[in-house]
Amino acid sequence: MKSRAVFARTLVWMLVAFVPASCDRTAPPLEDTLAELARQGDGEAVEWLLAAARDGRPGAQYRLGTLYLDGEGVAGSRAEAVGWLVRAAALGHAEALELLRAVAEQGHAEARYQLGVMYRHGQGVARSDSAAVSWLRAAAERGHVEAQFDLGLLYLAGETLPGSDTEAVRWLRAAAEQEHAGARNRLGLLYLHGEGVSPSDLEAVKWFRAAAGHGHAVAQSHLAQAHATGLGVARNLPEAVRWFRAAAEQGDPTAQYNLGYMYDYGLGTISNFAEAVRWIRAAALQGYADAQFFLATRYMGGDSVHRYAWLALAAEQGHAEAEDARQALYDAMTADELRRALELSVEMGREIALARQAGSPRAPL
Repeated sequence: MKSRAVFARTLVWMLVAFVPASCDRTAPPLEDTLAELARQGDGEAVEWLLAAARDGRPGAQYRLGTLYLDGEGVAGSRAEAVGWLVRAAALGHAEALELLRAVAEQGHAEARYQLGVMYRHGQGVARSDSAAVSWLRAAAERGHVEAQFDLGLLYLAGETLPGSDTEAVRWLRAAAEQEHAGARNRLGLLYLHGEGVSPSDLEAVKWFRAAAGHGHAVAQSHLAQAHATGLGVARNLPEAVRWFRAAAEQGDPTAQYNLGYMYDYGLGTISNFAEAVRWIRAAALQGYADAQFFLATRYMGGDSVHRYAWLALAAEQGHAEAEDARQALYDAMTADELRRALELSVEMGREIALARQAGSPRAPL
């Protein structure tokens, strides 16, 4: 009898698995059957439903969401329920969207935030800036840290919402006080430039340090620059090197360039030509124009082909000095050298574009 039951469940799963996804939008009967078995305490039915949901089937995701919401067959969890309902709704499951909205209207902050994201990007719903802002604000007012951060950025951008530095500061501060590293870094920049607040180098460094301590690469780079220039802190070049390295190892191109520069001139560390080239090249390969110009003019004096290729890449980004140097080098090169330089420039540009698509590289090998 047991083997017959196992066979029956396996057959149900196989049938569910091979139903085309396009037919899966309104919870087909087989998924209803699995959900009903799960509600009756059938653990295997829960596992089959989980497998179908993880496979991206919106009907199974919706049914799983209702199980978690009702606490039947699984331990009740609104967080789990919302997670599965969001996935189903984003794939166009109407009942999942309706239930998700109902949960949000009951005050669930994550449900409100996810609806805001969905309306902002048109995922499973028609794109609507007003609906997106409405749900994000509703989530932010319930203390949802990502909603607070997103709302702050929207006020800064002044596109979806009327620009307001004061409102941006309000929401970014709310997120920063909940230890959101990105909000802390942004708040530091606002203090640095006096946008929405009175300018204060001390406050800027305070927030950069708070974000840097949570591993935020851009904040680490900002903190390093503060130590390098004495902005809001006593000038400390070894400390600048420490923070540039922390950010550079996370792939921040500005920090990679600055770390290479510090090694090149022996600022805050022992001069090291190999390390300088290593880090500046890493930044150049991320498309950082200053690094490309520095690499060409500092290290490639005798290699006109590579020098021209790097200058061309920097010049394409509007680097004026690189364009002047490229024009001067152009007049001194042979036709064959120019051909090879242009081919190399195209090849390197393609590599940079692919690297950007794949995500920022970390420390160079």
